[in-house]
Amino acid sequence: MKQPNQYVKPSSHYTTIVDDGSPYPSGSIRFNTTDIRAENEAATDVSVYVEALTEGLDEYLNGDEWRQAAAERTPCEFRPAGTEASGQQIITMADRTVTFDPRKNWDNEVVAKGPVLAGSVIFTEPTSEALLISKRFTILDHTLLAGFTEQSLNQTAEKLLRDIEYEAAGSIAKILSTAISTESASVVMPTGKPVEIAEDLIDILTMNINQTVGTSLADFVVLLPATLLAVLERAAQRAGVEDIEALIGASVQPYSGTDYGLFMLPKMFTSLSYREGRNGDIWKIQATRNGAHQAWDVEIMAIVDIVANGKVKVKLTADGFQTEDVAFPMITNIKLT
Repeated sequence: MKQPNQYVKPSSHYTTIVDDGSPYPSGSIRFNTTDIRAENEAATDVSVYVEALTEGLDEYLNGDEWRQAAAERTPCEFRPAGTEASGQQIITMADRTVTFDPRKNWDNEVVAKGPVLAGSVIFTEPTSEALLISKRFTILDHTLLAGFTEQSLNQTAEKLLRDIEYEAAGSIAKILSTAISTESASVVMPTGKPVEIAEDLIDILTMNINQTVGTSLADFVVLLPATLLAVLERAAQRAGVEDIEALIGASVQPYSGTDYGLFMLPKMFTSLSYREGRNGDIWKIQATRNGAHQAWDVEIMAIVDIVANGKVKVKLTADGFQTEDVAFPMITNIKLT
């Protein structure tokens, strides 16, 4: 039973004109009571778009899926806040295999003197420069007046993730180009069809393997300019293999920006060390309202150390009491001239 003065919501969408008798144009009031009202409002509300975008990025970048993908692409660690990057200590065992005459009786033999060979320890430490990944973009209100869809939001997020990956890898390439454990080699840039170029590149990588840190391309991560992706992908298609990694036989990480050449990073000796925040998240994503420009500023940040400086102890005296830590070349930078 209807109560006196009880409000009854409109049962359909309609528009009414309110005219207060003033000489200025009157305003209009729109009523919409259909079930899709919230969705229609969200499709043109910039704050809803920004919230959905930042929450989606945060859920992926700070989730197990991203950590697994990062570990598959390059050797890396995710360390708690306030801790140091973990270096590696790899022992290169000395060969002590001997041949002997089994017909002799060695029970009564006494060894008076003999050399004792110990394996050399190669240890790694972070480079002198760490990397602060910081990507910032602005979403203006007027750019979304026409609305947006779920698919366009997903495409934007995928493009952002790819840009962050490639540009961050480019910054890592810049640091590695001047690292003390990087040795350079200049090779003439291959020419010809994509398949021919790809075959020459694979030969170049194979001939420049650092045998002290790896024996095959599978022991390395190849950091290469994104401009070579199309060539290698075409060669992979012609060869009938699944992707570039199957074609080369090594993990591949493209990078954008300045071309520093190809880098061969040994999986057993190098790694990326991502710093976690106090809340356990690696990536910090924040959105700030920019009222002066009627927009939202979104920033994505992370800090990573590059553990790629190799060192080894060298004896300065015969007795071995005086030693010196010297740079050990581990990373090969192939410059295509």
